[in-house]
Parts: sequence; C-alpha cells; structure tokens
Amino acid sequence: MKNILIVSSTLKNNYKLAQELEKLLKDSNVKTTLISLENYILPLYTDKIFEKKKNDYKNTVEELTKLFVNNKGLIICGPEYNGSTPPILNNAIAWISVSTDYWKDAFNKKIALIATASGGPGTKFISTIKLQLEHLGCTVMPQSISANKSKPLEQEPTKKNLNKFISLI
Repeated sequence: MKNILIVSSTLKNNYKLAQELEKLLKDSNVKTTLISLENYILPLYTDKIFEKKKNDYKNTVEELTKLFVNNKGLIICGPEYNGSTPPILNNAIAWISVSTDYWKDAFNKKIALIATASGGPGTKFISTIKLQLEHLGCTVMPQSISANKSKPLEQEPTKKNLNKFISLI
C-alpha cells in the first residue's frame, strides 16, 4: 500500500482543504495520515535553541520526523504568508532536517504535491515551497491544488491531479 502524509500548516482553511483531499483519496487504495503542524509545538529553530532544547522537544521532533520518513508521498497544504511560506512550516522543516542522519532523509526521494487555501491563488507559496522541497530532494508535482473563497476546490481536476500523484509514488 502507498503511504501519503498530508500536512497542513494550519488548523483553519488549509486543514479543511487537507481533509477534502483526504476524502478524495479514500477510494484510491492508499493509506493517508493527516496532521496539522499546529499540533506540534516547537520553538523557533536556531542552532543555539537546538543545542539547549533538543532534549525538551525530542519526542515531538522524533514523532514528526518519523511521519515524514515513513511516507513516500507528501501533500503539503499551506497558505501564502507574506508572499512566501508560513513560518510554522519553515520551522518544522528546519527541526526535521537536523533530526536525521543525513539532513535530507525525511524528504529525499519523496513525491510531493503542493496545495493551498489562500486569500488569492497562492502562487508565491506554491513556488517557494516547491523550490524548498526540491532542494530537500523531493520530486514535486508540476500541477498544484489551489482553492479559495472565490474559487472553491474543483473535484474532477483535483481527482485527476491526485491520481497522477498516486501513480508516481
């Protein structure tokens, strides 16, 4: 069975989008795990904080890292935040990347799909997280998923996108 981790940066609109994507994947013979990064409390990553606090947050970081390592497919849902990615997502990636033997272990050779529920089309989020995920070793789907109040999630194109994603895992 193919394992997919669906990561929402928030517990609001992007979490709702993540839930919709999980429902669309229900009949696709895949195993999904849905998380929100808001449920993983981590301090702002710096080298100094890491050295001082790594044992305090060891269980949280290990749990989060295992989720990334143990899933071949990643769906990353996040809003465009000040023309880029939300700080909580960058922070989680920073903690994960220093918590494996090789800093790319949790991302290398994964297939990733980017989704966003933003005030607009979320194109800056999509392009910045795509660049980051590719740098970390992911193969990122060229098509992304974007939904907002004026453009709700379109079921059929999204199903096609998800099926293509699944075929690459």
